[in-house]
Amino acid sequence: MDRTIIYSKDFDDCVEGVGGYRAIDTVLETIVDGLRRNPFGFPKFENDALSFRYATTDRLGNIAPLYVIFTVNADRTVTLVHVEEIQSY
Repeated sequence: MDRTIIYSKDFDDCVEGVGGYRAIDTVLETIVDGLRRNPFGFPKFENDALSFRYATTDRLGNIAPLYVIFTVNADRTVTLVHVEEIQSY
C-alpha cells in the first residue's frame, strides 16, 4: 500500500537552498517512489533525543549528491524534513 508523502515547510526551505525543486526533481522523484513503497527500507538514526530515517543519492549530471531526512508517522504518512548537498572532502 502506498504511503502519503508530506513536504514540510522546513524541507521546502532546504530545497530552495539547493537550487529549488526543478533542480533536484529528478533525484528526489526516485527517493519519493521508494518512500511510498517501503520507507522502512532506508537507514535509521536514533538516539535519546531524536529519531529519523535518511536517504542519500549519487551525483546525477549537474545535481550534487543529496542527503534527505524524513520521518515515518503512525498514520502511514512520510514527512520529508530536510535536504542538503553532500559535501565531498
